[in-house]
Amino acid sequence: MDLQCPNCRSTDLKKVSLAYQEGLQHVSTRTRLRGVVVGSDGPDVVVGRATTKGMQQTDISKALTPPKKWSYLKLLGWSLLGFLSLGWVVFYVNTVTNNSSSVFSLPLTVFAVLSACLFVSLCFLYWNHNSSTYPRQYARWDRSFICERCGTVSQQ
Repeated sequence: MDLQCPNCRSTDLKKVSLAYQEGLQHVSTRTRLRGVVVGSDGPDVVVGRATTKGMQQTDISKALTPPKKWSYLKLLGWSLLGFLSLGWVVFYVNTVTNNSSSVFSLPLTVFAVLSACLFVSLCFLYWNHNSSTYPRQYARWDRSFICERCGTVSQQ
């Protein structure tokens, strides 16, 4: 069965996952430096080394990046940071306005309950994305082809 581009009717189609991989390059280089330097203290030898590692990616490869699962660790980290920083502000404002040092107060309790509800909601949102939305997006991405003539991405 010949696959055709829906835009230009070309048969020069390539799977999106292959085009994505072809646009990635992992780079690992090593550099050495040797030299002699003459200064006010006399001659000296300079020796150095460096290692560079990285990744290069073409624009087409960036555009064809597969969908990703959302990280629960990032959710936990950002939630903890937000809770602690905003909780400290609520605690400080409550302490200054009431001139008391009680830890359990109505605004702080309301903030803690609302923060917990928001965290549970976000956990549910992440779970829903990772268990139902992500697999559908990844399957659609895996079935897609890109036309090498006009650049149209289509599903076959």
